[in-house]
Amino acid sequence: MGSHLVVRVMSLVRGAVVWGGVAVALVGVHVSRARAADVAVTAPDAVGRYRVFEAVVHNDKPYANKFSDVQLRAAYTAPSGRTIEFPGFFDGDGQGGGDASRGDVWKLRFMPDELGRWKFAYTWSDGTPGGDGTFACTEADAGKGVLRAYEKNPRWFSYNGDEPVLLKSYYETGHGSIAQPFDWITENVYQPLIDRGYNHLQVNWLLSLCCFGQYYEDGPAPSTTDLALYEEGDPTSMNLHAWRLMERHVAWLNDRNVGLHLFLGFEGRKNDGPAWDAMSEQQKDAFVEYVVARLAPHANIAGWNFVWEDPGPRESHELGLARRLAKYDAFNHLRTYQDENPRDNEYQREAYTFAAIENHQIAAPEKPIDRNYHKTAWTHHIACLVAYVPGKPVFMSEGNALWRRYWSERTGATQDDLRQAAWGCVTAGGSFCWNGHAKEYGMTAFGPEGIPFHGDDNPYTAAAGYIDVLFDVMGREVEFARLEPSDHLLTGHDPFRVWCLAEVGKQYLVFAAHGEPFALHLPAGAYATKWIDAKTGERRPGESLAVAADEVAEKAPDERRNATRGVTLQPPSRDTDWVLVVKEAP
Repeated sequence: MGSHLVVRVMSLVRGAVVWGGVAVALVGVHVSRARAADVAVTAPDAVGRYRVFEAVVHNDKPYANKFSDVQLRAAYTAPSGRTIEFPGFFDGDGQGGGDASRGDVWKLRFMPDELGRWKFAYTWSDGTPGGDGTFACTEADAGKGVLRAYEKNPRWFSYNGDEPVLLKSYYETGHGSIAQPFDWITENVYQPLIDRGYNHLQVNWLLSLCCFGQYYEDGPAPSTTDLALYEEGDPTSMNLHAWRLMERHVAWLNDRNVGLHLFLGFEGRKNDGPAWDAMSEQQKDAFVEYVVARLAPHANIAGWNFVWEDPGPRESHELGLARRLAKYDAFNHLRTYQDENPRDNEYQREAYTFAAIENHQIAAPEKPIDRNYHKTAWTHHIACLVAYVPGKPVFMSEGNALWRRYWSERTGATQDDLRQAAWGCVTAGGSFCWNGHAKEYGMTAFGPEGIPFHGDDNPYTAAAGYIDVLFDVMGREVEFARLEPSDHLLTGHDPFRVWCLAEVGKQYLVFAAHGEPFALHLPAGAYATKWIDAKTGERRPGESLAVAADEVAEKAPDERRNATRGVTLQPPSRDTDWVLVVKEAP
């Protein structure tokens, strides 16, 4: 009876498990036991920065409930001397089998963020002897890191706070697809998205709480539809097979730096799954700690969410979850709740670190009036503006013109509405997800109602092209992370159709739906301009602009620094949407 340690450091490369390269060195591990001969240690010596370090610890004591009767704790010491405490977790037989009374495998997972040699030590809450060891964190196979607000301009997201990234996000809705053949899903669902530059997915399968009949019917049948994560009211009834299926997807996407937003989150009740309310406060704590121990070492958890459409201030529900996550998640992944009506939001609360929103109650507080505008691009734009709390970027997780799957048939939104809503979000300094596949049930990967990356038989390949144009413009034509929403610089325009981002005096981006004319206010200087068709990406050189210093000289001396003159601009045509890029002339 007792414990021994096997350390495993794994990196997933296109679905295959590799062990840190060809040359394998053993990690130096010491276990506090009288009989050292019982200790088994095999492992690579290194893990990439922001990748998952994993150690397997065997403990064959006969606990009545191995999820709750004993806790595995660990402390990790960075090369700089910084110490991080982070728990381990029970994992049955380590292969998706076992339950509260069967299995002897516990795991330690961790995500190192400093290069060099780390130390770790683990202990058991019941006094079972623990152990310690070391591993190296290297730049080889390093990940991007954790999504956070960009420190220099927190309208935007970034890796680790200092590397800005524009989220290109798709809503992938295959609840039950985690039980379909893994290679089929990666080849036909994930890889086509990655090939188109998508770096973020909003998903329903993590955590696995409902709707297991929703899978890709033109693919191989799932191996099971028994995917409920736990039985309502008893989080120690954990379905370890479901965990194994989920984590294979998480790890594959983590290896490719694809972020995962948990749209359905922790509350199953809204989707006929296990209800959060059915757990005691103590059970909620234990459940959240367990989820964090398994998932938080993956850098791509981006981010935590309670469930869709919550009010925000409830300690018993979404706010209480966010506080628990802040307590247990040593890696500080993004935390939010999804606000259906962001005009009156709760994102000022410290527990929330970004805003996940919908575009309701922008036109009016009364639903019968407001729902008439759910497909309009300007409600997406305004929602992103009003949801912003300084320091907390905005993510339009459920824009009603951006979802073919659910909202287009309910709102009558067209692909033109989708394109304009996407630009509405971005010009408000927001990020967004979209989808171009149809149906809540009976999903397909291919065909007219499938994922729109497999050929022209799906009409929404046009919308996919519009999104590509948007990201090409934001990535190549401007330095997006320096831009701020700047509609105040526009006059003589239709505010429901024309919006502006700017770094004043340096660069400007104006979106004009249907070629609406406008005046852009510029400080003294010379500027180069370019028009871009938002449908096709066609570029057209624009006229050079010059604002003379004497044109703003009538301003008082203390106002001249910010003084501007409005320059009237007419897009090339009225039959498409146009994007104007203005840059300070070299």
